Amino acid sequence: MKFELTPDAQEMLSKSAEERMDYIAQKTWIDYPNAEFILNQFENLLRFEKNKHRITSYLLVGSTHNGKTSILHRFMELHPAYDLFQNNMNSLTKEFFDQYEATSTPVLYLMAPSEPSESRLYNRILKSMNAPYKEGDSIEKKLNLVEYYLKFLNVEILIIDEIHNFLSGSTVRQKQVLNAIKNLSNQLQIPILLAGTKDALRAFGSDRQLINRFRPTYIKKWKFDQEYINFLATLLTTIPLKEESDILQAKIRRRILEFSYGCIGDIVALIKRAAIIALENKQEKITEKDIIEAATKVSLENLYQNIELKDV
Repeated sequence: MKFELTPDAQEMLSKSAEERMDYIAQKTWIDYPNAEFILNQFENLLRFEKNKHRITSYLLVGSTHNGKTSILHRFMELHPAYDLFQNNMNSLTKEFFDQYEATSTPVLYLMAPSEPSESRLYNRILKSMNAPYKEGDSIEKKLNLVEYYLKFLNVEILIIDEIHNFLSGSTVRQKQVLNAIKNLSNQLQIPILLAGTKDALRAFGSDRQLINRFRPTYIKKWKFDQEYINFLATLLTTIPLKEESDILQAKIRRRILEFSYGCIGDIVALIKRAAIIALENKQEKITEKDIIEAATKVSLENLYQNIELKDV
């Protein structure tokens, strides 16, 4: 399969191996059908869900390293914050702007706290907006602050990632926090996007109102099909190597799928690592040997990351 490098990757070909390795290591967004479908669903929330009596929200479900956070960050990139002082001068004082550097934030992102706690959830939301609050404030006061600043900053969609973190607590506390999220959506009349692993569905399955309000949408694992081949080919167009790599050969692309368990995050990490190994070895293409070596290093990195997370 013949393909051309992207303009940015083409420009990098004249750079040193070290500069190209740094470029390859950067995060890269690559469109693919499942992601486009999910992003279109999110776009529809912005278009059609404003100020409705009953707001539709989503629960984005996918395996670890399978692109949930990348899709959410891509959605944020498509809807960046803008200067409130410039666009909404009538509702601001100069003092507030100078103190808090206020911006209008169409899409607000935060990570779920490590345990189901209303107070900690509101802390995270307030921190994500750089809003002033005190740890010792009551839940009611924090909720009032959350509602005030979300309205003040014109937040149209709230994203809460890693929602499966809530599973660490009791069922009662899980439901308390999930109901608080649902009530927040009702009160502000904005959609809320939740994202987590399949385990997160357990917290929703026993509550018909929650599962109706937060419609599950799934990130599929990759299969050995044409979409997978197309994705690998597109990924290669972003990697500045001067020769055609071997990874589109059936044997090698099958090995990539096996090493990654079909998860897009591991597929991308594996190929990027293999490209860096090739450059370190003064090669200009990715070979099967590079893929095998990269698979070992990527697996070790994931292991170390898991150990670090458990120690926190």
